[in-house]
Amino acid sequence: MTGELIRKKLKTGGFNEHIYYRCANNHPDSDHPKVRWRAKDLEDAVTKDFQTLRLAPEYAAWFRKALAAAFTNIGETTARQQKALQKRKSEVEGMQEKLLNAYLGGVVEQHVFEAKSAVLKTELADLKKSFETAQQFDPVRGEGAIRIFELSQKAADLWGGSNNTLKRDLLETLSLNRTVSDVSLCITKRKPFDILAERPKIEESRGDWIRTSGLLVPNQAL
Repeated sequence: MTGELIRKKLKTGGFNEHIYYRCANNHPDSDHPKVRWRAKDLEDAVTKDFQTLRLAPEYAAWFRKALAAAFTNIGETTARQQKALQKRKSEVEGMQEKLLNAYLGGVVEQHVFEAKSAVLKTELADLKKSFETAQQFDPVRGEGAIRIFELSQKAADLWGGSNNTLKRDLLETLSLNRTVSDVSLCITKRKPFDILAERPKIEESRGDWIRTSGLLVPNQAL
């Protein structure tokens, strides 16, 4: 769409100016829908749409806390996994050394040494692979998730207080596609903004608490 300034002459001699948005195609087909929006109406429609991302302050505070706790838990779990793998790796390497010493000292026969050595080598290779492929937690991921949530909560306010360049960047960040008809605006949001706009699906309800996506939240939150 493109902006268009319309000036209407007043009886008093002045001009009344309005900005409209219309399709940028100056030579549309005969069946092309005619869409024309006043700038303020379109701005208000985007603001209203972005407001669907916003949670009530008390629930936004709860969500920030739960998000931070979730990433802290991931970090702690990953650290424990890495520590356990490293411990077992050291144990297997120690067993290899003892087996070799026993073989060199004549305590273990060659066929026994070769069989046990093969088993230990296989386990060590598996441990090495597990250690390399184990999830490496980066605290930046958690910080990024919280920043994304903060953006969702401020999107409507940012839209109202930004220039056209920043508004375009905001639309690109939050949405995949934008379509308008003569009466409505439809913004297809990127993940995870679409989930915030739609709200989590209630999977289980018990008393004052509900379970959504594996987390217990106050029933009033949704």
